[in-house]
Amino acid sequence: MKQYYLKITAVLCIALSLAACDSPGNTGKTTINLVRQKITRTVWERMASSFEFKSHHTNPRVQRFIKQYTRHGAVNLIKFSEQATPYVYHIVSMLEERGMPSELALLPIIESEYRPQATSHMGATGIWQFSSVTGRMYGLKQDHWYDGRRDVEAATVAALDYLQFLADKYKGDWLLALAAYNCGDGRVDQAIRKNKKLGKPTDYWSLSLPQETMYFVPKFLSLVYIIENTHALGINLAPIPNKPYFTKVKLNTHIGLHKAAELAQVNISEIKKLNPGFRADTTPPKGPHQILLPAPNVHIFKANYVSSNAKAKTATATVTKSKSTATKNVASKANKNPAVKNVATKATKNPLAKNVANTAAVSHTHTVHRGDTLVIIASKYKTTVKALMHKNNLKSDIIRSGQRLYI
Repeated sequence: MKQYYLKITAVLCIALSLAACDSPGNTGKTTINLVRQKITRTVWERMASSFEFKSHHTNPRVQRFIKQYTRHGAVNLIKFSEQATPYVYHIVSMLEERGMPSELALLPIIESEYRPQATSHMGATGIWQFSSVTGRMYGLKQDHWYDGRRDVEAATVAALDYLQFLADKYKGDWLLALAAYNCGDGRVDQAIRKNKKLGKPTDYWSLSLPQETMYFVPKFLSLVYIIENTHALGINLAPIPNKPYFTKVKLNTHIGLHKAAELAQVNISEIKKLNPGFRADTTPPKGPHQILLPAPNVHIFKANYVSSNAKAKTATATVTKSKSTATKNVASKANKNPAVKNVATKATKNPLAKNVANTAAVSHTHTVHRGDTLVIIASKYKTTVKALMHKNNLKSDIIRSGQRLYI
C-alpha cells in the first residue's frame, strides 16, 4: 500500500510539471519567471542577463580599458553607477520596449558619467551629449525655459532614435553605429570608402578613425565585459533596484520646483536631479506642464497639490469679493458726498491723480515665498507679469523671499 501511494504521488508530480510546461500560452514560462526573479534583483543583473554584444575582451584595445576601469577597486566605476541610479532603470526599459540591446544603457557612462548637466568643450550637453544642432534635428526643444538635451527622458528618446538610424544605416553593425554616434556617420563613411579603395576590410577594427572614436568603442565593450562579470571581478556597483525610480506627473499649469518639492515632501535637490531640463526653478509657463517625481512620493504630491489649488481658489475668491465690496462702498460714499464725488471726477481727468487713486485702491498684497516667481504669482492672481512689474515699479523679473508685492 505504501508503495502504491508513492507511485501515485510521483505520477501526480510529473503530471503537474508537464501541465505547467505544456499548457497553452504558458510554455516554460513558470520556470523562466522563477529564474528571472532570482537574477534580476538589480538593474545591472537584468541587463547582464540579456546582453547581445560580443565583448571582444581579449582585444588589446578593450583590455586596456578593462584594466583602467577595474584599477584601484573600480572606484570611478562605482561612482558612475551611483550617478546612474535615478535614470538607468528607465533607459533599460525603453531599450527593451524597442528591441534594442540593453547594453546601450552603458553609453552615458562614457559620454557624461551619467551627469545631466555635463557639457563638453564643444558644447555637447546632457547624459547623451547632444550638440545643439543634432538635438534640434531629433526634436529636443531648447529655449529660455527648457533644454531638452538635459531632460533625461526626452534626450534618451532622441538618442535611441539616432542610434537606431545608425544601426539601420550600417545594416545592424552596432560597432560601426557606435563609432558614427561618436564622430558622425560622415567620418565613418569616409573611412569605409578609403579602405574599400585600398582593398582592406571595412569592419570597425580595420578603420582609421579619430583617436577619440578609436577609444570610444573599446571603452564601451570593456564596460559590457565588466558589467557581465562584476561578481567574478569583485566589483560592487551601486545596487540599483529593478523598479521605477520616478513617475511622470502631468499638471494643469506650471509649477515652481521649490513648491513641487514642498508638496512632494522631498528635498529640492531631488526634484532638480529628476528635472534637469528646466533652466529656471519652474516648469515652462506655456508647457508642457509635467514634472518627474520620486515614485514613492507621487501620491503625497497629488494630495497636497489638490489641496493647495483648492486653497488658492478660495483665497482668490475672497480677494475678488473684498475688492468688489470695497468698490461698492467707495461708489456709494461718492454718490452721497459731493466733495468725494468732485475728487473722483478730477481724478479721472488728471492722469497723476488717477494713478494716486489706483494706488490707494490697492486692497491686496502678496508676500513672496521661497520658490515663487512672477509667473507663478501672476497665474495665482489671474494677472500678468507685465502688470505686476508695472504695479510694483520692478525693472526686472527678479524677486526675493519676504518681498511684498501689490496685486
